[in-house]
Formats: sequence, structure tokens, C-alpha cells
Amino acid sequence: MKGSRSLGQILTAALALAPLASAWPGWLPDVDALVVRQDDGSTNATTTASSSDDNSDEPTTTANLNTGKVTSATGTGNSTAKATHTTYDSEDQAGGVAMITPATTAGTTLYRIGDSTPITWVWNYTSLQGTPTAIDVMVSCSTATATWTLTQNMTFEPTATFTWDTQKYVESAVASPLLVAQYTLLIIDSDSSVSATAEPGYLAPYDGFQFGMYTARPYEDLGEWKCATCSGALGNGERQALGLVVSMSLITILSFTWYVTGFAALL
Repeated sequence: MKGSRSLGQILTAALALAPLASAWPGWLPDVDALVVRQDDGSTNATTTASSSDDNSDEPTTTANLNTGKVTSATGTGNSTAKATHTTYDSEDQAGGVAMITPATTAGTTLYRIGDSTPITWVWNYTSLQGTPTAIDVMVSCSTATATWTLTQNMTFEPTATFTWDTQKYVESAVASPLLVAQYTLLIIDSDSSVSATAEPGYLAPYDGFQFGMYTARPYEDLGEWKCATCSGALGNGERQALGLVVSMSLITILSFTWYVTGFAALL
């Protein structure tokens, strides 16, 4: 009797809950399939609702957590990629310069500052494996403690020719005049520097050609010109001193000759 009453109570409770079960939305997963996740405060957290029923057609919601971006190597200017730099054998020589014009065997080369005929230099390269992107040409002067840049980013050619018009330079470079002194020609890789260390296979800074520069003297009338080593340019005191030296020299020569050969030899 007691078991019949308990069974009746269970049936009554089941009939009472039947309307609630029918009211559960069909688009939600089964109640006992829900998984409650702890909120860790991250805005990028992903909540996925799924059904244990393999035949369910309900969609699965997924948030993309990959917020990183790939930076293109070209076009943006933000790439950190570096140009490839080939390393050659440490026993290889560094690249050098061999002057063709003027020939280094011709002795000291002199150029007149402001000459109407431009200076022309021709050279080629030796032991060069890594081709320079461009060439810079400069001249330096230790007397003036200065360096003049003649050209930058000159196109690289196996045999290079450079022309320097000093007449135009004098007319335009008033603030940096050329001095009468000795100069050194500098030829370097545009990506390098004058003080760079030589590297196997690459062009080492070249400073192996020295030349002199001078200025022409202004015209002077011959009638007003005086020779510093001529007697006409000497003062009275200098002429007297010169005469005394000559007289004493003659007396010394005569006395020595008489002493050796006798007075007869003088006759």
C-alpha cells in the first residue's frame, strides 16, 4: 500500500513537470550537456556550445583568438629584414684600386688649380668579389686638415673614369678654397667609409695616389722683376760682404799656391 502511494506521488510530480520540459527552447542544447566555464576576465575568451547529440544541426559559435598580424617584407617600410651580406674566405684579399691615368710610375703629378683643362682619373679594381652598390670619390689635404667630396653614389663600372673641373670648383666653392699643397685621392664604397676596416672580397678604402696642386702666379712686367739670387737685387751691405768673401778667397788661393810651388810658379 505504501509502495503504491510512493509510485503515485512520483507519477504526479512527473505530470507536473511535463509542461516545463516542453517549454525548453529547441535551439538550446540539452540541459545536461551545458558546461559552465569560469570567466577569467579575458575579452578574447571563446565560449563554445555543443550538443552531445551527433545528429544535431545546431551551429557552433567560435571566436578567432589569433590577433597577430604578419608584416610584409616589402612595401610597408617596417621590415626588419637586412640585405644579404656574403662573407668570403678570410684568406682572400680585400678589393683594391689600380690607377691607370695617371700612371703611378710617372712620378709626382701636379695639377694647376683653376686650369681650363679638367683633371681626368681612370682606374680599375683588383681582387674584387662583392660588387659595390656605388662609389664615392674625395680628396683630402693634411695641410688643411680637410676633405673635399667630389662625387657621391657614382655608378660602379669595372673601369672607372672621373673628371674634375677645378675651374668650376674654384668659381663655386668660395668657402672651401683649394690650397697649394699635396693631396690624396680617396675612392671608397658608398656603403662604407674612409676609416672602414678592409674586408676580404670587398672594396677597401683607397688612398694610394698622391698629387700636388698649385696656383699660377700673376703676370709681372720684366722691367719690375728682380731676381732674388742676382747681384742687382742685393743691397749695399750685402754687396760689400760678397766682395770681402771673394777677396779673401783669392788671397787664400794665391798664398797656398806660393807656399807649395814657390814664388816662381806664380810668374
